[in-house]
Amino acid sequence: MTTKQVLPEQIVLILQGGGALGAYQAGVYEAIHHAALEPDWVIGTSIGAINAAIIAGNPPDQRLPHLTEFWRRMDEGGAMRAPWMQHLPEEAKLQFNSASLMGFGLPNFFSARPFSAFGLGMSVKPDQASIYDTAPLRKTLEELVDFEYLHNSPVRLSVGAVDVESGEMRYFDNHTETLTVAHIMASGALPPAFPAVTIDGRFYWDGGIHSNTPLERMLQEHPRVHSLCFLANVWQERDVPPTTMAAVSRRSKELQFASRTNMLVAMELELHKLRHALTVLEPYLPQAALKKAEVLAAIEEGCLSVFHLIRLQAPRLAKEDQYKDIDFAHERVQQRWGAGYRSTAHAIAAQAWQAEISALDGVIVHDYSDEDLSAEERARILAHQPKTRDGAVCSYRPRRPAPRQA
Repeated sequence: MTTKQVLPEQIVLILQGGGALGAYQAGVYEAIHHAALEPDWVIGTSIGAINAAIIAGNPPDQRLPHLTEFWRRMDEGGAMRAPWMQHLPEEAKLQFNSASLMGFGLPNFFSARPFSAFGLGMSVKPDQASIYDTAPLRKTLEELVDFEYLHNSPVRLSVGAVDVESGEMRYFDNHTETLTVAHIMASGALPPAFPAVTIDGRFYWDGGIHSNTPLERMLQEHPRVHSLCFLANVWQERDVPPTTMAAVSRRSKELQFASRTNMLVAMELELHKLRHALTVLEPYLPQAALKKAEVLAAIEEGCLSVFHLIRLQAPRLAKEDQYKDIDFAHERVQQRWGAGYRSTAHAIAAQAWQAEISALDGVIVHDYSDEDLSAEERARILAHQPKTRDGAVCSYRPRRPAPRQA
């Protein structure tokens, strides 16, 4: 079969929602920044929208400092910094930190409402019906995102939120409208913790409750452009069967928010092969057929765009539980950030998107999702994955490419 080399025309960064797990995404961006591969388009949901707004809403030299400052602020006032906490076992510290955060909030993110509407059964306005008040986040974003710069930013920003009344997903985009702090907060308004945000008379919640992996936004773009896409997943898709109730809670949350990534990629692999096939077949059609409206309409669906998808995965940390998405402790943030940097740096060093591909390939997945797993953990997880008749693990993922030789 004919092969070809197709180099990307744009760099896209896709960021999931996941609260404290979003520190991994900051590490991904740092590696991209250090490799001088600044993104042309950043698409985010929830914490991914916040990270994305900081990236797109600042000049290149301010992006990393502002990301660093945001994640530093997330640990201010956290219980883990209390001196007496240092004498507790690690698991006890994490549990107490989660309880403290749920009871009192985070000073630069959210604060507990004195009388929650949910606790008293009161009827309030939709933008007040929540356990916490997110006014501190508004202030943080206004200080770390230059919304005037964002309006004319060379980096395209798309953030996803779901319309509370219609249930439809909407992506707000700085290339088609003026984005404000409200658009970013809407994307992170996870109920019932956070209140709905009003935009143009409509109420919006966190886009993650509809689709937590905003990959679909890039795949639905038209016209399609050859792209290098970094997909930073923060929720683990694979694991061994849980044996405790705490592990059950953690695992069910992971599966809920991993949110259709496998299905989206597998579906797009097939769709793009069909689009390429239509384009490849066009020169072989007789002229009489090319005069028919239905044939022309079918050809219009074809394209030769190529998406190189760098698949990244945040690792589990020791003692993680179902509250890991509110684990903003400094040490844990640093571990996740470092893991994001390492995985992305390895992917960039491999330069897999420069290899030749089949003429029919439109979406090529380069999988780095097990980059931070130990050999023991990787073997343990693979041992529980479904197998085909010949004993191979069921998966659409290709083998990870070997690094290019210098």
